[in-house]
Amino acid sequence: MTRDPDDVVRVYAGPLVEVEAYQQVLTEAGIESKVVGTDLGASFGSAIPDSIELWVHQGDLEKAVAAVKAHDEERARRHHGHGHPPGG
Repeated sequence: MTRDPDDVVRVYAGPLVEVEAYQQVLTEAGIESKVVGTDLGASFGSAIPDSIELWVHQGDLEKAVAAVKAHDEERARRHHGHGHPPGG
């Protein structure tokens, strides 16, 4: 059974730097994704919040959401779990 390339869903919307970070997470997890809205960001700057979107195939949605959630949890542990470095 072939996948319909138009059967896609949005996984995340936000600033370009976050979208690119999540896209890298998905790539590392073997999930193909597409960034949408960069033209709007270039034209209007930050006037349109959350205008950059990350889309995946519907069949990859569950795996994509799990990968993004795991990334967020790991990032939170790194930033909040260890306090301040000694001598800092």
